[in-house]
Amino acid sequence: MSASPATLVKLSTSADWSDAELLAEGFAVNPKTLRALQRACRFSDQQAASACLVSLRTYRRWLASGNPDPTALRLLSILAGYVPWSGWAGWEVHNGYLFPPGYSRGGIPPAEFFALVFYRQQVSVYQEVNATLKARVAALESSADAGARQAADRALSMQLQALAGQVQALGSELAALGARTCNTGTLSHG
Repeated sequence: MSASPATLVKLSTSADWSDAELLAEGFAVNPKTLRALQRACRFSDQQAASACLVSLRTYRRWLASGNPDPTALRLLSILAGYVPWSGWAGWEVHNGYLFPPGYSRGGIPPAEFFALVFYRQQVSVYQEVNATLKARVAALESSADAGARQAADRALSMQLQALAGQVQALGSELAALGARTCNTGTLSHG
């Protein structure tokens, strides 16, 4: 829920306001913010009057009377860095850089701001490539597991063949032993 500009007006003096409060107060048309907004814009009286599209005399009358044009206050607030549009609460622009809420360093210059769309596209492509590579790794691991199972099966088969050969050899030895004992009669039946 966002507050209407009228609810943002404070009763304290402009000296108590943070930069963000000053910008919000100016956009909320608090007449006490005129001079502070001019300073925030780094404007002389003449530059402020030109920015507000009024004569120097009119601008100075606003300063003296404390009754500036509401549209001029909002314009100066925006020129000082306030971003009034829906969805941009707390964002500010200073010296041509866009700053997210709570940040005073590492603002986004216009060229990078326009490049954000391309960065998002790159991230999307990287995510697709990453998903494809993950699928390939999983397939290779599965294949390696199957290869390992086949190798284990082959090793087991070879061991079974070796055991079968040993069993046959033992069977032959037993048969030969049995034949020898039958010939000598050392085995008794009974």
